[in-house]
Amino acid sequence: MTRAGVSYFGVRIPRHVRRDLQDIAARGYTAVLHTFSENDLAYYRGTMAEIVAASHELGLEVQICPWGVGRTFGGEAESRWVTFHPEACQVLDDGRRVATGCLNHPLYRAFCKEWADAALEAGTDYVFWDEPHWTVPEHVGAEDDRWACCCEVCRERSGLGLSSGLTPEVLAFREASTVDFLREMVAHVTAQGGKNTICLLPLTEGPHGVSDWDAVASLPGLNVLATDPYWKNFDEEAGSFVGRFARLLAETASRHRVDAQMWLPSFGLTRDDISDLESAVEATRAAGIDDLWTWGYEACGHMTTLATPDAPLVWEAVTQALARGVSTTERERVDLRDLDLRPTAELVRLINAEDRAVAEAVSAAAEPIAAAIDAVVERLEAGGRLVYVGAGTSGRLAAGDAAECGPTFSTDQVVAVTTEEEAAEDDAAAGASELAALGVGTTDVVVGVSASGRTPYTLGALERAKEQGALTFALVCIGGSELARQADHAIEVEVGPEVIAGSTRMKAGTAQKLVLNTISTISMVRLGKTFGNLMVDVQASNDKLRARARRAVAVATAAPEKEVAAAIAAADGDAKVAIVSLLAGVDAQTARLRLSAARGVIREAVEDVVG
Repeated sequence: MTRAGVSYFGVRIPRHVRRDLQDIAARGYTAVLHTFSENDLAYYRGTMAEIVAASHELGLEVQICPWGVGRTFGGEAESRWVTFHPEACQVLDDGRRVATGCLNHPLYRAFCKEWADAALEAGTDYVFWDEPHWTVPEHVGAEDDRWACCCEVCRERSGLGLSSGLTPEVLAFREASTVDFLREMVAHVTAQGGKNTICLLPLTEGPHGVSDWDAVASLPGLNVLATDPYWKNFDEEAGSFVGRFARLLAETASRHRVDAQMWLPSFGLTRDDISDLESAVEATRAAGIDDLWTWGYEACGHMTTLATPDAPLVWEAVTQALARGVSTTERERVDLRDLDLRPTAELVRLINAEDRAVAEAVSAAAEPIAAAIDAVVERLEAGGRLVYVGAGTSGRLAAGDAAECGPTFSTDQVVAVTTEEEAAEDDAAAGASELAALGVGTTDVVVGVSASGRTPYTLGALERAKEQGALTFALVCIGGSELARQADHAIEVEVGPEVIAGSTRMKAGTAQKLVLNTISTISMVRLGKTFGNLMVDVQASNDKLRARARRAVAVATAAPEKEVAAAIAAADGDAKVAIVSLLAGVDAQTARLRLSAARGVIREAVEDVVG
């Protein structure tokens, strides 16, 4: 499973959450984890449902975790439940009862199920059982050598005296109890139609480790096994520590046919730690894990105890490492899983609403589009070519735009290198070879067109174009793609996930067509292929186009119909020559000379007549 996710917590004002979620999606993340504390359970249940729905609308998959619930899960949030139910809390080996729910107590298990029901009611895709553990002594103000639990329920279940310390038998009982607790929670969520992720602490020994990860991975109903080897917390070297647990995670998940998910920190890191973070990501991917998450949004720069002065730098770095290049265009819209059940009219309105967002995305890329056009015009004026490269839908759109430029603007300077064979999309060598055969050089502009920005055919062609000295542009529908990094310049039109997951002929295709139309049309305008908004350089090859040329000459010159017909005949059907002839009052031959001297621009050819 290829996924890039980030945790998000602390904000419960939906309009602010939506803004941040839009930022998360725009950066290329495909999933988000929302914390769901006991405070949220008591006061924000409806708000949490609204936040989950907003996430789904942006195409983000959602996990919800029991943040600090009962103080047996990860998170800084405090527990209300332990205050009201001290009888169901853990007991230290010295007899003190502490404010942490007992994993074996029926009351606490019932409460955790109630919490899970609320998470499912909010609409989460996965319930994320985060770092389930017995009480940590320092978290409850106890000495480090204390341990739990020695309550009546644990004594009865264990059949042990629980008075001789953390013996191997006691450790085995605690681990078995943790696994049994998880078994019951996972089964409950599964029975409600939900999915489960279990995130284990990166420990396989000691009072808080789970030695047998297979026992957890094999639980019926488990979908994802995760871990979070935050190397700085353990004073370990990033690459080796993360790599060790990445391999354990990947191998265990594979044995039991569940997905593997890795969590890496962005909180508490400085600029000096960025290379360690990158090593951790590399080690994770080397183990074959592509489902990577970070805790948390903006490197927790908003949280005093977790922030560092370098949080903005770390956030950019972790985003680059995890999310850039993840194809948002191929992401599934989880809010549209009932698409095939919706009425036809609703589907029409839905697709129309999605298409409206395309124009906004293209508008946001106006500056790089304009820069591309100026570069194209400069090289076309020097006799170069505008060369499109693409495969699949992108290639067909590129080929279509290039084909239209010939008859519309009487030019052979716009061409396309594409493949109609779907399998050839994966052939970088074929793209390079076919581009090379065109003989591109320093006066040419090559535009690689790819929704995902990772099509091998297009990547191969663009690489060869650079080798041959051409100026290269990438037209993609995602930020930070491989194609964008390879090109001299990038036009990134981020349209988000499609209504039909992966169907990039929809919004992505519409965006590409709009941009290609814009590039070729404005380039031709700058080259004098129009007069005002009149199409005056059309190849009049049929009755329709000949009639269009006559109308253009008539509108441009306001001459009588007979004079227009005579001028066009004298110009051998060339509308531009006819216009110059009529406006400047010269014969067709002189009009041609004027146009040639003015590089084909009508206004310059008749500047002494038309201001």
